[in-house]
Amino acid sequence: MDRLQIAAGWTPSRLDSLRAEMAKSGLDGFIIPRWDAHQSEYVVIADERLAWATGFSGTWGLAVVTRDRAAVFVDGRYTVQAQAEVSQTHFELQHLYDEPVERWLARTAAKGEVYGYDPLILNPAVHAQIEPAMIEQGASLRAVSPNPVDRAWVDRPDTPIKPAFAFPVSRSGETSLSKRQRLAERLRAARTDLLVETQTDNIAWLLNWRGDEVPDNPIVQAFMLVDATCGVDLFVDARKLGDDVAAFELEGVTLHEPSAFLERLSQRLRGGERVSMDPRFSPVGAATAAREAGATVLIEGNPLTALKAVKNPVELAGLRAASRRDSVAWVRFLAWLEAEVAVRPVSEIQTEEQILGYRSELEHFVSPSFRTIAGADANGAMCHYNAPAEGGAMIGRDSLFLIDSGGQYLDGTTDTTRTVCFGPPPAIWRKHFTLVLKGHIRLATLRFPNGTRGYQIDAFAREALWAHGLDYDHGTGHGVGHFLSVHEHPQRIGKDPVMAPITAGMTLTNEPGYYEAGRYGIRIENLCEVVEDGAGFIRLRDMTLVPLDRRLIDLDLLTAEERAWVDGYHARVRSELAELISDPFAADWLIANTAPL
Repeated sequence: MDRLQIAAGWTPSRLDSLRAEMAKSGLDGFIIPRWDAHQSEYVVIADERLAWATGFSGTWGLAVVTRDRAAVFVDGRYTVQAQAEVSQTHFELQHLYDEPVERWLARTAAKGEVYGYDPLILNPAVHAQIEPAMIEQGASLRAVSPNPVDRAWVDRPDTPIKPAFAFPVSRSGETSLSKRQRLAERLRAARTDLLVETQTDNIAWLLNWRGDEVPDNPIVQAFMLVDATCGVDLFVDARKLGDDVAAFELEGVTLHEPSAFLERLSQRLRGGERVSMDPRFSPVGAATAAREAGATVLIEGNPLTALKAVKNPVELAGLRAASRRDSVAWVRFLAWLEAEVAVRPVSEIQTEEQILGYRSELEHFVSPSFRTIAGADANGAMCHYNAPAEGGAMIGRDSLFLIDSGGQYLDGTTDTTRTVCFGPPPAIWRKHFTLVLKGHIRLATLRFPNGTRGYQIDAFAREALWAHGLDYDHGTGHGVGHFLSVHEHPQRIGKDPVMAPITAGMTLTNEPGYYEAGRYGIRIENLCEVVEDGAGFIRLRDMTLVPLDRRLIDLDLLTAEERAWVDGYHARVRSELAELISDPFAADWLIANTAPL
């Protein structure tokens, strides 16, 4: 069973069961975030609570269920999808930012009512966001454990226990002890006594291990406390480490079972300590436990997240190599797709399976980095659409097809999107594609000061679209991990004011888009590294090397400089990939599709 099947099986009886469990706990409402106890968007099936309770299968969102009302909150990536998946007889659909949850609660909660939340899942940011609205209405929030959704979900699967494996220094580029020492230095500099860490990719990076518990994410589910003297309390099921613990870099690490996490946090505190935890990626239950023990809780950006974001030379070399190999799979896939569609329609699920097949032949391949988004025509307008197992829409010669796909390799993680057509495209497709391309080129050629925030450069990617009264409702770029999460924090390019500075050594995607609901979607995404470009300045350098669909480019909308960029990018793609492609058909396709404009 997967996320789509759980969501597709939704019936009103699930709401009835949840409300019955809420009543047993004396709750008038319950808050259901999409994420898990590690505040991750990528979760195991047992943590797909939002899909079970609402029928919404997206990877980000939140729901509130009361005794007689319910609402699902999603961002712009999922508005079309939520309308298709969620029963609007039983749920109100709200925009997570335009009509946020606290505004809905201010209209809905009544004096004396109690709304519950799971203290290991809700984060401090959302708690702080909604608590004032509740207080203003005379209502209150209560931490509830066990989770009422878990009690109502009678056939909820078990959480998997899979073995961790050591990630050698030859691949990580630095010992775990060295990383922990650098982290401890940052804690001491900030006068912080203890860091609460629940993000599994941070823990995997710090401890130089990887795992296979969450689909497409090579992480190990665990919790961690790190102090300013480099001491670590690690909360992990011992079965994941096996009998040979010496295989891991655990010097100075004390092991505990995960159930002891909050209790051990309280035991470590004597009063007066300064405890740091991330506003969006830590549990509010940890903040409560620390405050009750007399500590000062610092809700702030995570210093470990910032350390991990800047890649060392070994990590960067691995990411470049993985991207080149992955680009070969893309070229073979696009050549195959064009030939197939010329003869017969191809289903969305076939494309997902085909690109996975090409990746599987590559050195160091482990898994996809996320479920491939393969959307033909109207399905392409759903930014995070996934084709159903029975096949999905058919891609024909008159289709506009968007595919967003990536791979996990032992030396890196990849993420690429291309939008393609198979015959002479309508003028409106060419216009919209070229406006997106202009934004992509604008970011790709931008030189900006080291330390710039992503929101300060986001408008460059949107300028051409804005000039035509168009826009897109998602971020323009996100970080990508080194054989870790395909969505890595804290670096980001988007409208929202994320304050993390962009610096050399980081990775970022460049992915503007445009979407016509019910018709088609367009997105162009490359994975880039942030490189120095003169004293105090940086720029993005493409690691993705996949041709753009030249048929969709309206040359009249490009400047001479933009045409030169396309030709230069294609020349680099051809030069770096030609010797890696042994298939004559794919090699010929590469040459034809990287010819000068």
